[in-house]
Amino acid sequence: MTSPLISRLGTNYCPTDEEVPQIWELLVNPSSRLKQLDDKIAGLQKALDKLVEERASLGAFVEAHKALLSPIRRLPPDVIQEIFAACLPTHRNCVMSASEAPVLLGRICSSWRAISLTTTRLWTRLHVVWPPRPIDLTTLIDAKIAQRVAVLETWLGRSGQLPLSISVQGYSPHLLQALLPFFSRLQHIQFITTPPSFEPLSHITEADVPMLETIAVTRLPFRPDGWGEFAMFRGPRITGFTASVADFATGNLPLQWHKLTILKMESGGNISSHKLLTLLLRCPELRICRLWASDFDGTPHSPVGLEFLHTLELAPMMRGDVIAFLLDRLSLPELRNFSIAAQITDQHNLPGYLTRWTKLEGLEIGENSLSASSWVACLRSLPETMRRLVLRDTAANTSLSSLGGSRLETALTALELAHGTPLCPALEELHIPYTSALSDAALLRFITRRMVAVSPPTLRRVEVKFQRPREVDILPDLQPFIDEGLRVSLTYLPPLRLPISPWQGLLDAPKGV
Repeated sequence: MTSPLISRLGTNYCPTDEEVPQIWELLVNPSSRLKQLDDKIAGLQKALDKLVEERASLGAFVEAHKALLSPIRRLPPDVIQEIFAACLPTHRNCVMSASEAPVLLGRICSSWRAISLTTTRLWTRLHVVWPPRPIDLTTLIDAKIAQRVAVLETWLGRSGQLPLSISVQGYSPHLLQALLPFFSRLQHIQFITTPPSFEPLSHITEADVPMLETIAVTRLPFRPDGWGEFAMFRGPRITGFTASVADFATGNLPLQWHKLTILKMESGGNISSHKLLTLLLRCPELRICRLWASDFDGTPHSPVGLEFLHTLELAPMMRGDVIAFLLDRLSLPELRNFSIAAQITDQHNLPGYLTRWTKLEGLEIGENSLSASSWVACLRSLPETMRRLVLRDTAANTSLSSLGGSRLETALTALELAHGTPLCPALEELHIPYTSALSDAALLRFITRRMVAVSPPTLRRVEVKFQRPREVDILPDLQPFIDEGLRVSLTYLPPLRLPISPWQGLLDAPKGV
């Protein structure tokens, strides 16, 4: 189709008075043809819509029948129960939420709901959040508390006669009263916040808690008469206890110390290193321990043998001389995991203590705990059994300095190669939960040399969380190792942005700009 104005189309040309009627005459036939095409398209569209509707109906028919053939429909209930159990969180108790198993599992279909409600082991672990009580919302909070009590009783009632694990955030006497009927099946109890009183539990005896194995309390509430007669703590199967340092310092906790395998001290309070060693003498069966001592009073103490202890964590902020005093007097022949976050000087000889533990497999240490030279000495003193290393920043803002970076990079360089042989030849995991000073290039060099120097390579996992934006993308260079099974997780802070709006300072500035 030709036009005398073809060169003017798509421009800002304005036709003359003589050209306007010519243009209208030129458009008569094309406009008529355009209407014919629109009518034909509408007819075809109607036919197409009818076909689409028919296809949707047939598709729904087919898919509905195919759903009957789904393999999961033919799974026996016991297999579905195993799948349901695998859906539960493993690092904590279950929460009262429809967005998470086990409640979520009952919202798929009626058959799954029946299976979930009758599978008792799905309902043996529960985390209860108790609402606070603002004065102006008393009526509303009372209703919420009554609802929580009802859910708690229903939830635990579905657990049959299985042992229970319960963690509690907040406090209400109604909560403890609701828990009392289930104490005979209680296996693990954790109070995340300190209850103002345990009086509702004061009449419970050791015979009332035959299954109780672990108790964890952030801080025991004050009792003027002490805890000596609090019989529940003497449960026949209690092997794990967590409380504040101040609670241990009282010396009157009615625990069967000789049965404890787990002992953890939370922050809050003071206890001398001498008193701590005296307490450890009463716990010969310990396997896992988190310790804190506030001072070294100079009183001598005989060695303490913990023949079965495999995991030891020293709490942060401990003094170097206190740590040295404790480690000098602890015999730990089976120690496999050691964690220390405090700053210790070269004179306290941490490498010497590491040399004793010939079965050590995991070490967690603060990057600011040692000087650069001590880092190398410590790594050289580690046994060949070392499999997991965690380097943690323990001093605020220190990792921003070049000194912090040199310590961490010195450690990685020492691990790369020493006299032609890599240190810790069995190392499988490296975790750096926080760092600002370590460069991407240094990390790439460590991983590359480690994967090449050890044959076959043992390194299986590297996790680093950078508190800075990414400098260089090293993942493409690591891809050949990733393809061979190395797992690498690198997280960075997003680039710093300074948004400056052209509307800044004006009252009519658009929202979000």
